[in-house]
Amino acid sequence: MIYPPQGFEQQKSEVLQRYRILNGAEVHVASQIAQTAAMALGVPTVLAVLNERYRTWYRSDYGVDPRCLSQLQEFCTHANLAESAFTVPDARAESYFAADPVVTGAPGVVFFAGAPLRDPDGKRFGTLCLIDHVPKHLDDSQFQLLKSFASIISQDICVRSAARYAVRDLIEAEHDKSDLFDLAMTDPLTGALNRRAFFRMAEREVLRASRHGKPLSAMMFDIDHFKRVNDVHGHGAGDDVLVRLSTCVTQNIRDEDLFGRLGGEEFALVLPETEPLRAMILANRLRLAVADLDHAGKDAPFKVTISAGISEPGFADLDVVPALERADAALYRAKQNGRNRVELALARGADEDRDVA
Repeated sequence: MIYPPQGFEQQKSEVLQRYRILNGAEVHVASQIAQTAAMALGVPTVLAVLNERYRTWYRSDYGVDPRCLSQLQEFCTHANLAESAFTVPDARAESYFAADPVVTGAPGVVFFAGAPLRDPDGKRFGTLCLIDHVPKHLDDSQFQLLKSFASIISQDICVRSAARYAVRDLIEAEHDKSDLFDLAMTDPLTGALNRRAFFRMAEREVLRASRHGKPLSAMMFDIDHFKRVNDVHGHGAGDDVLVRLSTCVTQNIRDEDLFGRLGGEEFALVLPETEPLRAMILANRLRLAVADLDHAGKDAPFKVTISAGISEPGFADLDVVPALERADAALYRAKQNGRNRVELALARGADEDRDVA
């Protein structure tokens, strides 16, 4: 089990990979369709000229000199005036095209033909254009083939456009799920698991440890004299202490460890595959790290300390509650023995508990 949950950017990346849809910032290149059309119709240049909305992410062209691309696109926008497929056998002989720079100069357009690109509702979003440098006529079969290629590109664009919207919706759904997870499972102030989520996940870990014969440790800890922090420095400073403590804990535990805020200044940890003596090492590391933090006070910086109790589930324990109760009793002893210390309680049935500074 990994906690915290995967970051949203990682979830987004996984959705994009799962559906093999390109990121909206990238352009899908379908040059193989344009190349096939050029070979089938015997022309050197094929270009899908699209509305700006589609041009940003879809491209299909073949035989276009990159230096002339923008000029050809501008020339081909004339085709958007045609409501159906058309051919211009020799643009030099047509007054509408004869003076155009791409006809009089590079790339030397002579033959020009096109077919509309439309969505399923008939709305036009571009034109598939054929270009040659010599006069040319299309027979009926070639004319139908031109319209067929336009239909293929239209369908390809529409399917990919729909898929892009679908993936966007999936990404938004993943984002919503992540937000709902945070609301349902985490403490809004500290980002730790809330009480309900902590006990639910901890119970699974106890059962898993029992089933596989693995060690597991439970830790209870709280901030010493926390009420004094609120009384002297205000609740805002108290909240800041809780947040910084939680950050400190998160930075010192593993992904598989469960960290929860059970209420007020009271926190708990469940450490899978960790024996109590190893948990002691972690607890003392956390104790020293927290004690080293400086907090902004009303008049001057101040420090806080924590006390902790550690236990492990017994052989008959089916959930984490008994272990946490023993850890809580050990925490109480830590308070009685001077605070800013860690106490270890053995599992029920052991000879005695240990007091460890």
